[in-house]
Amino acid sequence: MKPDNKAQIQSNRRKIFELEILINANKTKVEVCRASIEQNYASIMRNYNAAYMGNHHLANQETDEILRNRLAIMSNMIAEQDVEINFRESMNNKAQLDFLEHKSKVNKTILEVNKQFTEINKKLIELNRMIMKKNEETLQFNTENLATNEKFLKGEFHPSKATEKDNKKRIDQNTKRCSKIEETASENQKRIIEIQSRTQTNAIDIMKNSVQISERRERINDLQEKVNENQSAVAEMISIKIKN
Repeated sequence: MKPDNKAQIQSNRRKIFELEILINANKTKVEVCRASIEQNYASIMRNYNAAYMGNHHLANQETDEILRNRLAIMSNMIAEQDVEINFRESMNNKAQLDFLEHKSKVNKTILEVNKQFTEINKKLIELNRMIMKKNEETLQFNTENLATNEKFLKGEFHPSKATEKDNKKRIDQNTKRCSKIEETASENQKRIIEIQSRTQTNAIDIMKNSVQISERRERINDLQEKVNENQSAVAEMISIKIKN
C-alpha cells in the first residue's frame, strides 16, 4: 500500500468515527424530539376533545336551555292590548333571531375548524407517505447491502483482486463522502435545535390552553347553576299563571 493511500485511509477512518458519534447523537436527539412532539400531539387532542366534546356541548346545551326559558317566560306573559301583544310577539321573534344568529356563527366557526382539520389530515397523509417512501428506500438499501455481503462471502470482492488504481479511486470517493455526510449531519444538528425550541414553545402553549379550558369549564358549570335557578323561576311563573 502506498504511504499516501495509507495516511488517507487512516484519516478517513478517524473522520468516519467522528461522523458516527455525531450522527448517532443526532439520531438520539431526533427520537427524543419526536417523543416530545408525539406528547404534544396527544395533549393537543386531549385539549381539543375537552374544548369541543366537553365545553362546546355543555355551553350549547346551556344556550338551548336559556332560549327555552326565554320563550316560556314570554309565552306566559299576560298581554291584552294590541301593543302589549305586539311587544310580546316581537320580543319572542327577537329572542329566536338572537339565538339563531349566535348558532349560525357557531356553525361557521365549527365549519372552519372542520375545514382546517381536513387540511391537517391531508398534511398527515403526506407525512405518512414521506415515511413510507423512506421505509421503501431503507428496504432497498438493506436488500442491496445484503447482496453485497453475499458477494463478499462468495469471494467476488476479495483483496487478491484489488488494484492500486481502484483503491485510490475508492479512497478519494470516501474522503469526498465524509465531507458531504458531515455537512448534512451538521445541518441536521442545527435543525434539531430549532425544532426542539419550537416543540418546547408548543408545549407551553398547550399547557396554557389546558388551564384555560379547565377554567372555562368551571365558569360553564357556575352558569349552569344560574340556568337551573332561572328554570325554577320560570316554572314558578307558569304555576302562578295556572293558579290564576
